Amino acid sequence: MTRPTPRPALVRSAMGGFFQLGSSVALLGALLPVWLYYGSFSLATGGDYFLAFNLGLVCAAAGSRGLLGKLGPRGLLVAAAMGAGATLLLLAAILSPVVRIFPMVALGFATGMLTTGVSWLMFDALAAPMAAPLLSLAGLVFGAGAVSFTLLVWATFRTLTAPGLLILTGLLPLVLGLLYLGQRSLAQPALQAVPLRLTWRATGSPAAALLALALFFQSGAEWMVGGWLAIYWIRRFGVRLETALLALAWYWTILTLARLVTPRLPRLTGPFRQITLSAAAALAGCLFLVSAAGWGGAGVGITLLAAGLGGSYPVLIGMIGDRFPAFHPGFFNGLFSLALIGGMLAPWLAGHLADDRIGWIIGAPAVSVVLVYLLLSGVLLEARAARMAKTASSS
Repeated sequence: MTRPTPRPALVRSAMGGFFQLGSSVALLGALLPVWLYYGSFSLATGGDYFLAFNLGLVCAAAGSRGLLGKLGPRGLLVAAAMGAGATLLLLAAILSPVVRIFPMVALGFATGMLTTGVSWLMFDALAAPMAAPLLSLAGLVFGAGAVSFTLLVWATFRTLTAPGLLILTGLLPLVLGLLYLGQRSLAQPALQAVPLRLTWRATGSPAAALLALALFFQSGAEWMVGGWLAIYWIRRFGVRLETALLALAWYWTILTLARLVTPRLPRLTGPFRQITLSAAAALAGCLFLVSAAGWGGAGVGITLLAAGLGGSYPVLIGMIGDRFPAFHPGFFNGLFSLALIGGMLAPWLAGHLADDRIGWIIGAPAVSVVLVYLLLSGVLLEARAARMAKTASSS
């Protein structure tokens, strides 16, 4: 099927969705220390917020493809954005830390629906000549959403209460939903979805399994740090909440810049050395964060860790693009949802482990970095063996 050049209106709509997705990913990492400032609860309960969000995300990944066919793109995007906004307003009215777990499921479901809708909007862009810059722009907007949300919490923490912050942050998805509602270019039937069995059959290879696991652990490492870094800084170094939030914003900034800059560096080292250097930088960052005596050394650790994690991500996505050049939106959504699932399960585990030892917040990402390195190395070795076998058979 030939795909036309993506329309600017659809690309702009997709960018709004990516900004909201970035805000959703950064939400718990920025709000958890604020909630702990106003009331005490265990880190395990905070980890359960991530698990609840993940449960909603899994349900959305299973059902949003059908909703896309029934509601159409505009209906799905409006429902997702409005649902996210309404859930944030509901959270503002809830004071009990335990009861907050239930709206988190709804927020995860809205985020999963938005992921499906944005995947549909980017369908044409993935096959267009300008696919690479458009996807880079999407990554930049996604990161900008995470940084902007964290800085918003930092800037308003002293002037707004936690409920006031949630009301303010709930306005963005509500406005986005209204914009989607008035977007005529979205009022068209959804693309015919490939049956799920065909999607899995097309990707059921050892390389696909390794890449999916690598994406799972990569996202887990990124969002484990993003989810708990501020609390780690407060408890490990005794800094003020504002300082911890600035450190978190710096982490998201370096992570986003590393994702954008790494593909543009001269390819003199090759993918194997790129993932090796990235893993080494990330592990060195973890070592700095664990062993630093003050926030100065920890700042170096954040920079190295974020740069290492951000540097390995483009290599991973490049491998997926090389193996599966013709993304269907269902497959794209499946991989992206898998990344989000990994990103939410890991912080849940870290929260339960950190109740006993705060160092797990940094130790667990280090384990994920090693696993990603081993998985990507396996894919590269498998590709090298396949090329050698092909060369031997043709000679």
